[in-house]
Amino acid sequence: MTYVARKLDTYSKLKKLGEVARFDVCGFPSVFTGKNRKFQRFKFIYPAVGKRGSCVRLFKVLQSNACEGNCFYCANRKDRNFPRINFRPDELAKLFLQYYSKGLVDGLFLSSAINRSVDLSEERMFETIQLLRTRYGYRGYIHYKVLPGTDESIIDAAARLADRLSLNLEAPGAKHLAELSPSKNYASDLVGGLEKIARINRQKPLKAGITTQLVVGAARETDREILNLSGRLYQDYKLWRVYYSAFMPILDTPLEELPPCSPLREYRLYQADFLLRRYGFTPQELPFEKNGNLPQDCDPKLVWALRHQDKFPMEVNKADFHELLRVPGIGRISARRIVETRKQEKFTRLDQLRKTGALTTRAGNFLTLQGRFYG
Repeated sequence: MTYVARKLDTYSKLKKLGEVARFDVCGFPSVFTGKNRKFQRFKFIYPAVGKRGSCVRLFKVLQSNACEGNCFYCANRKDRNFPRINFRPDELAKLFLQYYSKGLVDGLFLSSAINRSVDLSEERMFETIQLLRTRYGYRGYIHYKVLPGTDESIIDAAARLADRLSLNLEAPGAKHLAELSPSKNYASDLVGGLEKIARINRQKPLKAGITTQLVVGAARETDREILNLSGRLYQDYKLWRVYYSAFMPILDTPLEELPPCSPLREYRLYQADFLLRRYGFTPQELPFEKNGNLPQDCDPKLVWALRHQDKFPMEVNKADFHELLRVPGIGRISARRIVETRKQEKFTRLDQLRKTGALTTRAGNFLTLQGRFYG
């Protein structure tokens, strides 16, 4: 049984369509959710990571939660019993601007369920951002969600207005997608859609690039399968980010009795993903267990170092930038500072290393300073 909600005022719609938008990930791993208490006043304002790691506030909302799809894990699935709600484009545009003008949000994240058809849903979303840009003169950040099966002409038009486009792949392959969304075609609906976005992005790069999202822990996929896909997406499609969403069972769905995915597993995936994007690791180098998953009791960079003790201890005065990135406790900023400092002086003491921002309590176990080991 499905039904349409009684007529709601705009703010009641926002409360419901903003809360359900939480399933589209755009920011911090769920293990950090409780630390962002300043965002809990409004359930439709979500923290996201901006440039240089800054925290930005996104007004995240669905245009509609009425869906023709029947994904097994989704709160908006067609056969689930819940009230269907829609925003009119002008109604949503004006509502967002109220919060933006008061300085409560920094940008818009707009998504939607597939209401009646993909084309109709995309047209309503596009009209919303078009109104913001053309009628209301909004020049701030817009993250626009592309639905599976969207025509390339609509994607191209949205790319001219949005800063970021995304399309959720949901799973690391057709076999796993069949356990989540059997009505979707992985090659044409999902990968094909991402290819369209990537093609448009190559012609005219989006300011904030392309992202996608994968559900973790609902389709018996392994971390190796997930991160192998992520590596290909970064290399072949030049994605800005892959987001990982730990599965949480929802009542009145076919997967309601499936156990939730551990937030720690999601967090380890983000750590490994960072090694792929920023530290020069390949998926083949990541320290998977025999079951294809990452160890849960230790971060993947440290596990890699412990499994490659032949490469350590490393002499800090000789290692190049990329070698330093492999050292636990040294990040990109501290590695760059180490290289720059060496032009003026040699490292002979841990306090010198500490000044670069390196975590010497960890890095000291993997380095020598002028031949001296401090571990």
